[in-house]
Amino acid sequence: ERVLAEEFSVNRTTLRAALSALAGRGILETIHGSGTRVRALPSGQSSINDMADKVEASLLIIPSIMRACSLIIKPSQILSLERILPIAGTALRNGDSKTYVQAYLQFFMEATRVIGSNSINAALSACLPEAKNLMRMFDSYSLHDNEMLFSQLARILSAMRHADAEEAAQATQGYFSTLKELMNKQNLSA
Repeated sequence: ERVLAEEFSVNRTTLRAALSALAGRGILETIHGSGTRVRALPSGQSSINDMADKVEASLLIIPSIMRACSLIIKPSQILSLERILPIAGTALRNGDSKTYVQAYLQFFMEATRVIGSNSINAALSACLPEAKNLMRMFDSYSLHDNEMLFSQLARILSAMRHADAEEAAQATQGYFSTLKELMNKQNLSA
């Protein structure tokens, strides 16, 4: 806990509350004497509830990760992220959801790679929705809705480019909040 609290620049009480919330959602599991680990989330066909749970987990976890990444990212790593966004944008405009989703997932994985922690990469992988489910979801959204999400990715990149940790966290929060709103809107109309 002490190391994580220092790494994310939060006090231990806040960290414990976040870990407890994640454990309550089944994302983390604590085994007395062994520590706390990221649980393997179910694979295969995910229901709407599983997708919603992953977006909720993303809202809890990924903004903090992106905050930390923005403080230590190197110019060469920014260039890698800058190469991903045009691919995503072109795919979005061409209706190529497969390439769009691959670029989206690659963006977050590449951004967190800067920390160099297998545990953080595993946590990110566990809470990001599966590519197949994302493709179905993005295909069901209008171009305008997908462009809103894309603009949030661009906002995250801009914050990271300027080493603005708070803006990176807020933009990431905005991305997953928008995704959650679109999912809720779609579920209400279904």
